[in-house]
Amino acid sequence: MNSITDIADTLIRDAKKDSQLDDIHFLKEHTLVTYNSNDEGLTAVVNIEDVRHLKSFVSRLYKLGSYGDIFSSKLNIRLYAGSDIWGYDLIKNALILRKAIIDADSSGFIKNSSISQVKYENNSGAVYRDISFNIEYVLCEAVV
Repeated sequence: MNSITDIADTLIRDAKKDSQLDDIHFLKEHTLVTYNSNDEGLTAVVNIEDVRHLKSFVSRLYKLGSYGDIFSSKLNIRLYAGSDIWGYDLIKNALILRKAIIDADSSGFIKNSSISQVKYENNSGAVYRDISFNIEYVLCEAVV
């Protein structure tokens, strides 16, 4: 598992095992067609952003007997509050979701994370918080 898509899918799948997240509906990639601000409950929209090549390494420079490329990406989860959610619930669930994702990262891909302040989206008329994770991973690793 080296692709950022696989890493993101695994983190979300494993985090969703936390029963505290049962009421959150997860979507991949945000479009106004898929998100309706009149929906009730919480909706988490998952995006992968800012994929960057950090460096290449050869045998013994990063890990003994291997070579490959190191990349970083930003996994962003926009947590929308439905029409029945109050500010406190949005904050509480953003913290629970952040912790569940970090706990799901058994491989140590997440280097740091952050939660934005509550924001308003004009196009959909919804309030949300962005929960972001900076992920570092090796792509095309091969053993020599």
